[in-house]
Formats: sequence, C-alpha cells, structure tokens
Amino acid sequence: MTDSLNIHQKIAELRKVVIFHPQCQAAFDAIRDAYLMSAQVGFPQHLLCVGQSGTGKSTLKSLIFDEFPPEPLPDRELLPVLCVDTPSQPTIRNMAEAMLVQLGEPCFMRGSAIDKTNRILNLIKEKQVRLIIVDELQHFIDRGRRRAPLEVSDWLKTLIDQSQVSTMLMGLPRCEQILQVNEQLRRRYGRRLELNPFSIESPHEQSIFAGVITHFDQKLGLKRPLQLDGDLLRRFHFATNGIIDYVVRLMTGSYAWATQHSISAIDRSVLERAFVDWVWHEGKGALNPFNDGFRWKRLDSPGMPFNLFEPASAVRASKTGGESWS
Repeated sequence: MTDSLNIHQKIAELRKVVIFHPQCQAAFDAIRDAYLMSAQVGFPQHLLCVGQSGTGKSTLKSLIFDEFPPEPLPDRELLPVLCVDTPSQPTIRNMAEAMLVQLGEPCFMRGSAIDKTNRILNLIKEKQVRLIIVDELQHFIDRGRRRAPLEVSDWLKTLIDQSQVSTMLMGLPRCEQILQVNEQLRRRYGRRLELNPFSIESPHEQSIFAGVITHFDQKLGLKRPLQLDGDLLRRFHFATNGIIDYVVRLMTGSYAWATQHSISAIDRSVLERAFVDWVWHEGKGALNPFNDGFRWKRLDSPGMPFNLFEPASAVRASKTGGESWS
C-alpha cells in the first residue's frame, strides 16, 4: 500500500516537471517581455501563440501566471495576468461573461454585451491587469455560429484598443482563421509564437529531443539511466510524434511499470509496455514503436493516436449582420 502511494506521489511530481527546451524558453521570454512592456513601459504588445494539442501551450500559460501572480490588497486583489478560456459555444456575450468571472465580478450575467464590455475595461484598470491571455480560441471556429469569427474579431479589436494592455491569443493552428477575417486585428497580432512537435531531421534537432528525454529520465530517480542511442531515439519519436505531452506520458508510464516490477532502468521492453498502457492501448506488435516487428510508419492514420483532424470548413466573413452589442 505504501509503495503504491509513493509511486503515485512520484507520478504526480513528474507530471509537474517543466522542461525549458529552446521553443518553450523562447516563447516564455516573448510573453514575459510583452507583460513587462505593458507594465513598465506602457507599450502593449500583442502575441498569437499556436500549437497542436500537447505541445505546451497550457504549461506556458501556467508559467506566466505563476511568474506574475495575483496580489491581495486590503481593499482589492490585483490581477497582473488575466487568463480566460474561450467557452465551448462562444458568443461575444458569454466570452465577456467568462472574462468577468475571472475578474471576480459576482454579477457577471447582468447587463448587455456592451455593458459587460465596459465593466471588463473598468475592472482591468482597477485590478491593474497588464496581460490578457485568451486560450482555446479555436472554439470560435469549431462550434460558434458561422459569423462568430467576424463578430469576435471586432469585439477583441475594440477590447484591445480600449484596454491598452498586452494580450495573447492561444489555440490550435486553425484559430488563425479568426485573424483572417479582420485586417486590423491581424496587424495587431503580427508576432506569432509557434510550439511545434520536436523534429529529428537534423543532428541539432536530434540533440534537442534527446536532451528532453534524458532530462526527464534523470528526474525519475531510477538506479540506472536510460541508454538512449540513435535507434531508440527514433523509436521515441514514432511513439510520441515529437509531442512533449506524449514524452511525459511515456516516461511516466515507464517509471510506474519499472518501479512496480523492481526494474532498475527503463529499457525497450519497459517502453513497449508503457506505450500500450499510457499512449495507445491498441499499439501492440507491429504497431508498437518499441517492438522488434514495428513497421516504421507514422501512427497518424484514422484511429491512431497522432491522427490530426482539422475541420475542412473555411471561415467565411460576412460584412453584414451579427450579434448585437446592445
């Protein structure tokens, strides 16, 4: 019972490990600079951060929020960084309500859309917000009404202009379609941060990916280190598609399996089992990158773990109609 508890405590710690690989560090520095430009210079910066699921966007958001945490005062709480998740079925109205909730407004549903927007602007000043992060922006493409991208782009442009603080939009790559419908908004978000899966095409890229795996292996605290050669590195890449979240899953699962079975180091047999248990339950035999019979084909076909589904429908901007702000 105690051993099981210790394993789960260790897994909880491992899930919190942050690896500042070059992409992560560069993005963090850019976001931090945008915050400081707003807070110290009064010159807001606007960033767009895109990346596939699992490439580290949520981690970046948490790091920035921890870097500039809320500050309680006797009469109010300062909120240097305002983080808002786009509602699953977004409109201007419920987006404004989501912001009001994060700003601590108890009567967030009261009033019209324009009234909510004015209250947001007042609270941004009162709480001395210096950076607004809007995450999951692709929901406007996925589930909003057809004119939602145009409506939200107009609303965001107005909010940006009037708030005079730095902002960052985050989401899957297709969220960029929102900027395509509004030229003025697109100009504001000229700086683009992209979190890509790791590549192993060049020796330099191989070194970075190997460094991430090795760093995580050192955090495991097993008796012997992982023996990471070129063949195993390639298998790792097929097993994770170069996505940091899958690296974490695979290494965490390997640690759990090795510890439960008194194995002193992670090897291919441990990784093979962890891939099935923690990445893809159908990944056995020729579909398991750590199996001798692996076919050396990307696991990105329909039904496989790295099949990326991007809605084919393009954003169509209408210059008439739309949600009323009244």
